[in-house]
Parts: sequence; structure tokens; C-alpha cells
Amino acid sequence: MKRRRYLFVFLAVLCGLLACGRKEAKQEEPGEGEYYLYYTNAAFTKLGTEIYRAEEGSDPAGLADSLLEKMQEAPKNMELLSAIPEEVRITRTQAGDSGQFFVYFNAAYNAMEPIREILCRAAVVKTLTQIEGIDYVGFYVNDQPLMDAVSNSIHLMSASSFVESSGNNSAELQQVELTLYFTDETGTKLLETERSVVCSTGISMESLVVEQLLAGCEEAGRYATLPAKAKALSVATRKGVCYINFDSAFLNEALNVNDYIPIYSIVDSLTELPNVSRVQISVEGVGNIMFRDSIALEQPLERRTEYIEGGAAAEQGTEQ
Repeated sequence: MKRRRYLFVFLAVLCGLLACGRKEAKQEEPGEGEYYLYYTNAAFTKLGTEIYRAEEGSDPAGLADSLLEKMQEAPKNMELLSAIPEEVRITRTQAGDSGQFFVYFNAAYNAMEPIREILCRAAVVKTLTQIEGIDYVGFYVNDQPLMDAVSNSIHLMSASSFVESSGNNSAELQQVELTLYFTDETGTKLLETERSVVCSTGISMESLVVEQLLAGCEEAGRYATLPAKAKALSVATRKGVCYINFDSAFLNEALNVNDYIPIYSIVDSLTELPNVSRVQISVEGVGNIMFRDSIALEQPLERRTEYIEGGAAAEQGTEQ
């Protein structure tokens, strides 16, 4: 039985979150020892950037504190504002293991309007994850994990937590709850993983699922199923079949997992979407191939719950 839970927070945003950031980035690239500081415009509809040169010799935690402090100052560009409101204070920060970094805010954080909160969150995460050694950022408010609108904890966020819709000059933002399947340490089982993603409304859910699978997983005990170098050249759904065309890295950059894990990580994640019942995978436009000489990709593939940890047993129990 499919389970799809979407939490939509529609925000009147005049341009896609990252699309704006990329526009700024194309105008001027940061050099050695320089970083983007992310701000918001005065209308609170998009992010903007300024380049900041950091002091040499700072460790990742010290550099993060320096960038956060600078983000709270007035930017040089008069059209921009700090994404962190004046009443919202950072009470402390803490470096964690495996590229994790935690930012603690006072109670005023929870009083922000939804649009301000998402822009603030995006600005902080996108600024800090530029630092080598910081891959994931966690938020705490009054020493409690940040919660979403329905009281679910918002887990560690990375740059991939904020996804743009390419070529979209006008968009709203939505927060989506995805069910993805990554693998266990042995590479023999798929593990169900819930992930909250902020994206523009212009991006298709199918593309978003594939992007998130390619981005990997930061949760303990869960591991990537697809090569980090692989790219999805196209994703489209017609009559319940999702067609994905990968580049050659999908075949050539093998991970140490069972043959069925990459394929059914994709198939089982996509068939969580209500409009997808089967998945057709091709590589460089060629579909009549064998994946690792064991799985034929010439026909659309259906969901296989026996590869999911506890999946087949759970489904049998439901049928009874």
C-alpha cells in the first residue's frame, strides 16, 4: 500500500530560492578563502549574496561562528537584509561528528512568519555548508530540535535540502515530505527513510526524488545507493510510468552493494508517489541493457517490497 505524505507550505515567492542565489553567484565567484553570505531581500521573497573574505587559520567551527556573526550584520548592499531577524539570537553553536554542525537559537526563532523562517533556514544552511568539514546543519530552539508545522522534528539539513526549479523565474516554495529508500551497512537491504525538502513548486516530484537519491543520506546506519558522480539526464512520467535517463556514471561508478539495491532504491522510492506505478530506466538513451549483467532494464519495473527491511512481512500482514 502506497504511503505518501506531503506537507505543503505555499509561500508567495517571486523567484525560486536557489535560482536567485545562482544568479548572484554567476556575477561574481568567491576566491580562495572567500565565502558567500546569504541574505534576504527587503520583500522577503528571495535570497541574495555578498562575498566575505574570512580570516586565515580558522577551524571549521570557528569559521562557522565568524560567518554567522557576519550574517547578522547589515549587508553592504542596501537592497538586502540579514536573513536572521534582529530579535532572533544565536545562543550557541556546537560541532558534531561526521560533518555535522548545530546552531542553537532563542525562542524568538519560532515566532517568525513561515516565509521568514524558511529563508532564514536556507540562508544559514547554504552559508555554512560551503565550509569544508561542514556538510550538515541542525537547528535547535531553546535546546529543543526545530519542529515543522505538524510537530515533526526537522533533521539535519544539507545544501540538497533546498532545491530549485531550473529555468523558473517565478515560483512558490513548498516543503515536501518524501519517502526514500537507502541501504543498510551490508548493502543487502533497503531502509525506508523520511526526508523533508524545501523546493520550488515548479520542480516535479519525480525529479526531486531522483535528485535526493543521488544526494545520498546523512542519517546514521543508512548509506547511498547511487553513485555520487551519476546524473539524471531526464525524468518524465507518462501514463503511470516514470522514465529516467542516466548518464554513463550510473553504470560505471559501481557501489559496493547488491545488484538490486540501486535499481529498487529508485523504483521503490518513485512508486511511493501516487502517480507512478512503474519505472523505466535507461542509460545515455539506451534501455535495452543489463544492469551489472543481472537485471534487465528493457521493460518498466514494478515495486519490489521484498528488498525493503520488513517490507514483505508488513505487506503480508496488511493483506491478511
